[in-house]
Amino acid sequence: MLVRPAGMSDVEAAHEVSEALSLALHGASETTADHLRAAWDLGRAWVALDGDDRVIGYATLEDAYVEVWPHPHHRGGAVAGALLDAVTRQGGRLETIVPDAAQDLVSLYALRGWKRTREVVRMQKDVSAEGPAPHWPESISVRTYADADAAAVHELLVEAFAASAEEVLPFARWHPWMTKDPGFDPGVWLLAEAGAELAGVCLCWREGWVKDLAVRPSWRGRGLGEALLRAAFAEFHHRGLETVGLKVDSDNPTGAVRLYERVGMTRDRTYIMLSSE
Repeated sequence: MLVRPAGMSDVEAAHEVSEALSLALHGASETTADHLRAAWDLGRAWVALDGDDRVIGYATLEDAYVEVWPHPHHRGGAVAGALLDAVTRQGGRLETIVPDAAQDLVSLYALRGWKRTREVVRMQKDVSAEGPAPHWPESISVRTYADADAAAVHELLVEAFAASAEEVLPFARWHPWMTKDPGFDPGVWLLAEAGAELAGVCLCWREGWVKDLAVRPSWRGRGLGEALLRAAFAEFHHRGLETVGLKVDSDNPTGAVRLYERVGMTRDRTYIMLSSE
């Protein structure tokens, strides 16, 4: 087995590994080659090759976030271990998220001293039927995103997530990371304003994924988060999507899990967050 830095010519083969592992773990596809290509463009990547130069695993490092994925035929530990060792030689504190269903990978990190930091749940909602209309708090108006809003949206995310484990990248990294993602569509980035103040946002990927729901602390408790969610559900319903999903910390201090359950979302998968320090 050989582990080497990856190039864009390896993306398709790495995506086949990702697809195979996703099907083995969850019975469904998780990502596209375009999403993988975008991640590699913003970070670094490595591939593991067998004796016939076939890609049997890959790893990515984007900022301080790691992903290590072996092909399901090579989950004995050697492939994932070699890839993780290649990444961790870069040094510094690193984080990863691993499906709870992949206990072999969770154990691999633990054997190398990584610690569990929190549990994340994936939740989904069926939006094939039209749902209740959003009920907006008084004085709130809603519109979609324009690039001139970038700094204000980033500032709101930093403030909204300050008391949680959610980390917001510095603006210079956050902006390209979000807007160059293949799922970026300003038509599903919803901004709620109270006059000149940005009160909350619901930033979604076009494929039916709520990336960030954030309400300014001074606006919490008035139903704004629920209204933003319902507006996003309505938009995806009108676009013909069947489901909308998101991930959330199981112990989110803002009560987000209760909010998502209240609007009809159900838990369908658990992930483990781990840190190298």
